[in-house]
Amino acid sequence: MRSNWFWRKFKVPEFKLELQLRGDTEIVLKRQFRAPQGLVFNCFTDPEVLPKWLGSGMGTTTLCVADYEIGGVWRHMMDMGEHGVFDSFGQTLDFEAPTRLVRSYVFNVPVIREAVCTETAVFSESEGVASVEIVIRHFSKENRDGHAASGIEYGAGLSYDSLEALLAQPQG
Repeated sequence: MRSNWFWRKFKVPEFKLELQLRGDTEIVLKRQFRAPQGLVFNCFTDPEVLPKWLGSGMGTTTLCVADYEIGGVWRHMMDMGEHGVFDSFGQTLDFEAPTRLVRSYVFNVPVIREAVCTETAVFSESEGVASVEIVIRHFSKENRDGHAASGIEYGAGLSYDSLEALLAQPQG
């Protein structure tokens, strides 16, 4: 029998990340959160909030610049300890709060360095549950497969679990 402290300390996430490879060039991530769509969208786009959950459990966000006006530049850097620095950056291509964000994405990590892709995030809500679908489009199967093999499912899963925990905290 598990003791009560276990469940208080390690809350099992209500939802899990779904990842699928679609066609030869796409990675699709889907995740739900028991929170309003606008709040989830804000968590994905606010440079003050992003470091509170992005990369959680794997590293520390050391830089977060997020200009989501069309044409604006964004950049995230995370110190991953013995694994080095994870650096990603790009440009905002489309922005429709609180439903859609499209941006170019450059990963400056060894497995897929300089593999430019586009990332389209679509946010929706039904019965108090926000859904996010992110379609990452690479220009080649080789780049997509390198990205898929880089640990995205594990890393994104941990980050989204951290976001779920952040969203569960009292707002105010």
